[in-house]
Amino acid sequence: MKIIDRYLVKGFLGPLVWCLFIFTVMAVIIDIFSFIDDIVKFKIPISSIAAFEIYYTPTIFVQIAPMAALLSAIFVLSNLNKNNEITAMKSSGISLWRIMTPLIIIGLLMSVFIFIVNEKVIPTSSRIASVIRRDELEKEKRKENLAKVINNIAIYGAGNKIIFARNYDTEKKTLGDVIIHEHDKSENLISKTTAQSGVWTGYGWRFYKVTMWNIDNSGKILGEPQFFKQKMIILKEKPRDFANREWRSEYMSYRELKRYINNFRGVSIKVVRGLFVDLYYKVAFSLISLIIILIGAPFALITTRGGVLIGVGMSIAIGLLYYAFIAISLAFGKAGFLPPVLSAWLGNIVFGIVGIYLINKRA
Repeated sequence: MKIIDRYLVKGFLGPLVWCLFIFTVMAVIIDIFSFIDDIVKFKIPISSIAAFEIYYTPTIFVQIAPMAALLSAIFVLSNLNKNNEITAMKSSGISLWRIMTPLIIIGLLMSVFIFIVNEKVIPTSSRIASVIRRDELEKEKRKENLAKVINNIAIYGAGNKIIFARNYDTEKKTLGDVIIHEHDKSENLISKTTAQSGVWTGYGWRFYKVTMWNIDNSGKILGEPQFFKQKMIILKEKPRDFANREWRSEYMSYRELKRYINNFRGVSIKVVRGLFVDLYYKVAFSLISLIIILIGAPFALITTRGGVLIGVGMSIAIGLLYYAFIAISLAFGKAGFLPPVLSAWLGNIVFGIVGIYLINKRA
């Protein structure tokens, strides 16, 4: 079996590397051509484009890895089936599950690796890529298309602050319904500030109808809250930071996003519900590479005249259906039609069960 395992691993890894390389190059080319007019019109430097694509590559990798795994699995299994090698192995008493064991292990390893990249690499690389796109690639375009009012602003602020605003007017430079949480270096909440509104004065933020609480390490309020009709609160964030809507779940690790949700419980049910969907999906997404191998394998074992080409075509259809199902499930979760944890995992559960059933049927 060790020889067969090595044979399968070698047959899988070759196409996997090629798929990852080709898909990455295609994604970069498509991304560049998506704003080629702006590159020419605003004379964007090549160095800026290259820097953005380098930092954006980890995000591309985690997005294309499942489809690359699916294509590779179908390619190797279709070839084995075409040459009757699967039949020979099964005739020798080797079960289909045992034949697929190396591919399943690789799928698990890919899932672990994707989770690590999502946790350790992408939060930083995505922030840098976003800054490059905002400040260098889309600087002039943003001036032309800047939205007037932005709803549900939530950003990480300097000094361990998390700032939420119900809305931000980019022309008047005003914030509405503001909540500011401040943490110590151990990530304990030490103060909470609410304000009915805030306005940029040109040198700082002035807030109106302000209430401030001090909080101990156990989460209890210390003393009486302080009230101010208006108060200057020191924030290093300027109007452009709120206009850029810097919060995105991919900029955070699982731990950061979980803490972020805890800080904003009770602020906005809609926002918190969406955050929970993103939190659970961070784990569910990493397992897509494994699930997609399970669902794709049975179709690779269907003997047809088209052989590998038919298998590849079916794999693309399966992948599109899988991603569409996940997208719909996530949308239902954020809209409140499904519990967040179910919406994040429903695609994996449904397609995982179907994949196991089809493999057992062909075993």
